[in-house]
Amino acid sequence: MNQNTIIRFDQVTHQFDQTVVLDEVSFEIERGKFYTLLGPSGCGKTTILRLIAGFMEPAAGSIYFNGEKINHLPANKRQVNTVFQDYALFPHLNVFENVAFGLKIKKLKKSDITSKVKEALKFVNLEGYETRQISEMSGGQRQRVAIARAIVNEPEVILLDEPLSALDLKLRTEMQYELRELQQRLGITFIFVTHDQEEALAMSDEIFVLDKGVIQQSGTPMDIYDEPINRFVADFIGESNIAAGKMIADFNVSFAGKEFECVDRGLQRDEPVEVVIRPEDLTITEESAGKLQVKVDSQLFRGVHFEICCVDEFDNEWLVHSTKKAEVGEQIGLTFEPEAIHVMRFNESEEDFDKRLEGYSETGYGN
Repeated sequence: MNQNTIIRFDQVTHQFDQTVVLDEVSFEIERGKFYTLLGPSGCGKTTILRLIAGFMEPAAGSIYFNGEKINHLPANKRQVNTVFQDYALFPHLNVFENVAFGLKIKKLKKSDITSKVKEALKFVNLEGYETRQISEMSGGQRQRVAIARAIVNEPEVILLDEPLSALDLKLRTEMQYELRELQQRLGITFIFVTHDQEEALAMSDEIFVLDKGVIQQSGTPMDIYDEPINRFVADFIGESNIAAGKMIADFNVSFAGKEFECVDRGLQRDEPVEVVIRPEDLTITEESAGKLQVKVDSQLFRGVHFEICCVDEFDNEWLVHSTKKAEVGEQIGLTFEPEAIHVMRFNESEEDFDKRLEGYSETGYGN
């Protein structure tokens, strides 16, 4: 175990009735980093948060905090605080009283409470708001109050359960910057739950991508985006073009009826693979100059780029993000660098894979 590890899950399983929501999950959380648990609804991310907080106990496996097993440790004995999705602020209390609530329960001196609350409010840029009623606060201000209430107790870990989901897009983006800056100033561990991929990529030191109670992949935002480990991760994180292919040899892969140079190696010869190319890595060119020849099927203007959907002769769809406009119905070429190709091992059986490639052999696919 890393000496800097603050939380460790060891083969943790949890279920509701007969439904398994976490399936022998193991991971480590290091001190002082911003972690994001990312995945679709029902993947198990909020369950992990609740297990760390002590709101439930695992059915099997062990949870460690600073090296000590905490499976049965009550929530109020843990050095963590939670910022909930709805913030869970008390509407009948003002800002000061909301932030001071936990300190009063601990029976701290009045002078210590006042000092700590003012310091916490200053930290989240709410100095002078002590007597303001919660009903008079904006969504972003309420979130800051909830964070102040969490940090005033000086926890070692702050858990955030989709705290930005109720905000409008502009405020949500602003709060992403504020949360990230706050975490870096505090220097403590944040564990953030979201289903928003862009949010996770923008804010995190490390991301855990979950699906069906299993961590599919973990790593830095760049690792997850540039090197997805399977189809689910590639499809869930950003937009992807995914095509069936075969590995011809190291640094050589075939898909869409042609062979291409790539940067991947270590797979078996003729091993079934899936090829990922991100939309922004495809460049529009003349049809004759393209590595792929495609027909433009549709086009949308997204402000900073055009989103162009194309189809090749094998009915593969190719999504392109380009500042260059195309015309629906025209034939164009697409080109890309070897580094833009990411090769993933194919997860289906070879029989299923061969069915998906049916008809390709007649055009020389993989030969």
